[in-house]
Amino acid sequence: MSAYTLLQLFEVLLTSAVLMFGVLTRSSALIVLGGGFLIGKAILNILAPEGGTVYRRSLIGYLIGGIFVLVGIIAIHFTS
Repeated sequence: MSAYTLLQLFEVLLTSAVLMFGVLTRSSALIVLGGGFLIGKAILNILAPEGGTVYRRSLIGYLIGGIFVLVGIIAIHFTS
């Protein structure tokens, strides 16, 4: 297994742990944060067949994940 694959697996485990911790502590903000990280990682990998550098795919993926987190935090603020 390559170092890049191991790094991706570690990132998924870490962000899944953030998500699970948010669920167990009933923290909406942590749930949204963990979900945003996983969305970013998913988009990064979905874009792989399209080509482009890892940096470009990461920027796109994590930008969309960040927008998800921002919208989620705003929604939590106005619904609590």
